[in-house]
Amino acid sequence: MTSFTCTKCGGTEYSRNEMRAEGGFLSAAFDISTNRFTAVSCENCGFTELYRTNVGAGSKIFDFLVS
Repeated sequence: MTSFTCTKCGGTEYSRNEMRAEGGFLSAAFDISTNRFTAVSCENCGFTELYRTNVGAGSKIFDFLVS
């Protein structure tokens, strides 16, 4: 992300973080994160937007093995 302007307050400073979430019963039962999101948060007001990130098969297998 090269430039950022908050849609709520007009702030230009931001932070990025990653979130993981289970996608259904089986992924929750085996503790596999099938959905990933990038969270972009305004440093001024805290407003946060989520963007879906693609998860490859290798990452899903790795998550299963280390959990």
